[in-house]
Amino acid sequence: MLRLFATIKKEFLILIRDRSGLAVLFLMPVALVTIMALIQDAPFRDFQEIKIPLLLLNEDKGDLGKKISDGIHKSKVFEVTHFSGSMEEARKVVAAGEIEIAIIIPAETSQHMQKKVKAFVDETLASMGMLDTTEQPIDSGTTGQPVIIYFAPDIKKSFRNSVLSSIKQVASELEAQSLIGSFKKELGDTTTQNDSNTEEFGNFISFTEKDAVAKPVTNIKLNSVQHNVPAWTMFGMFFIVITLAGSMIKEREDGSYLRIKTMPGSYFTVMSGKILTYLMVCLVQCVLMLMVGIYLLPAMGLHQLVIGSNVPAMIFVAITCGLAATGYGVLVGTIFNTHQQSSTFGSVSVVILAALGGIWVPVYVMPEFIKVMAEFSPLYWGLSAFQNIFLSNGGFPEVWPYTSKLLIFFGLTVGGAYLINKTKNN
Repeated sequence: MLRLFATIKKEFLILIRDRSGLAVLFLMPVALVTIMALIQDAPFRDFQEIKIPLLLLNEDKGDLGKKISDGIHKSKVFEVTHFSGSMEEARKVVAAGEIEIAIIIPAETSQHMQKKVKAFVDETLASMGMLDTTEQPIDSGTTGQPVIIYFAPDIKKSFRNSVLSSIKQVASELEAQSLIGSFKKELGDTTTQNDSNTEEFGNFISFTEKDAVAKPVTNIKLNSVQHNVPAWTMFGMFFIVITLAGSMIKEREDGSYLRIKTMPGSYFTVMSGKILTYLMVCLVQCVLMLMVGIYLLPAMGLHQLVIGSNVPAMIFVAITCGLAATGYGVLVGTIFNTHQQSSTFGSVSVVILAALGGIWVPVYVMPEFIKVMAEFSPLYWGLSAFQNIFLSNGGFPEVWPYTSKLLIFFGLTVGGAYLINKTKNN
């Protein structure tokens, strides 16, 4: 019994002496639970409770454009930003990822709708013998430019359908009001049409969905394969932090690092060898994951991964992601002194960065506070760059905003590791 109490006392003393280890053990799970609860709150709520960012360009000067705008506001589904630029500028805003959805109401939409409604009413009354068609010809061929809806290529189909349903519900109400008003006008104010069914009216306000990207990859839509392959490729590359940090700690524990320091050369020479080795591991991981998406998943009945046509840009993205992952591993391996500390912190921090980066839940449905935090996740940068190539056929100019951040992250982590190592040696 005394031996048991002595063992418990010994383990307790070891634990309380390792304050940084205790912090990692208790604070990291708390951070993980908090962030994951915030991130996954939106998917567990109904879409009606979520404010969807929407760009509205209303070029119609009539009542219809104003009513559509008011209806979108009253739906309480969208967080509307009124845009004063051109249709092409609105498309570029969505293509750049600044906002996920844009609605353009063309000029003279009101006039075209009124003509369609008038033609429908005249045709209906004429078929009932209540209108002389020789005196009032029916203009049933009136057409106009449809309302255009731009979606970002990374919008999921279920989310897209929910947005379209909300917008078309607003349009249906306006169509019904316009038709009822036209019937009353023709038949007199005493005639009511409250029993009218809007499903029988037809589509007087037409909608057209368009890709925001200028050169979209043909027949490519966001599906489980197009999202999960690059997403979990990024996750796997950054999970190398555990192996890399563990290797550095083992070198310090068995004395290998001291023997390396006695050899001619600088700290950066030693770290460059380690970084290049693990960079190659990351690239092999990336190639393996892409092969799974191209060959294995289609054989299992899923979609085939389409990587787009810009292979050089994809290779460049893979290299920058690998550098960012190895740089993070070097930093973690330099900061912590034990395997337990580095493995706990490394694994939990990568899970948090993955959650913030949109690996599980799309960033556009996250709370505003989390959206801001996502901009600082290297996994978000890498995933966005890959999706820009796979879904939008992007090239070097399109992925550069993300790859430049990955390169800066690599430089900061390696520079931070150097300064921390120098401080420890002193």
